[in-house]
Amino acid sequence: MKKILTITVVLSVFAAATVGCLYIFDILSFEDSVSSLLKVVAAIVLLGGCSALVALLMPSDKEPPT
Repeated sequence: MKKILTITVVLSVFAAATVGCLYIFDILSFEDSVSSLLKVVAAIVLLGGCSALVALLMPSDKEPPT
């Protein structure tokens, strides 16, 4: 579960950096960059949440440490 959260956060930071660079270099306007960033981060969070739910539903083959 911690791995899923870490991957989700890292991908969100990469998306923010990419859209931020596009805004800084004046490729996107402010409104377009905010809209794009919101959509990309929402998609990443949705996929992360879905994979976390699937991970909770799948039985774990690992034995607890003794």
